[in-house]
Amino acid sequence: MLDLFPTRGLSCRIGHAKPEAGAYRWCLERMGTPAGEVLFVDDNRTNVEAAGKLGLQGHVFTSAPELRRALGRD
Repeated sequence: MLDLFPTRGLSCRIGHAKPEAGAYRWCLERMGTPAGEVLFVDDNRTNVEAAGKLGLQGHVFTSAPELRRALGRD
């Protein structure tokens, strides 16, 4: 499944872990995408809030139907 993602920020390799700002910045830099164009999805509200402080859009995952709605694919 990991092959579906061209950027994989594994904390053991990048030296940062969520909710540290460095973890999100590392991924944004590697993706070359502005923070405002990224939807960060996590089941931990603390991680989503930390991403939001850097300008990422956030969604706290509770179910697949809720995520589909957040993506506008309901």
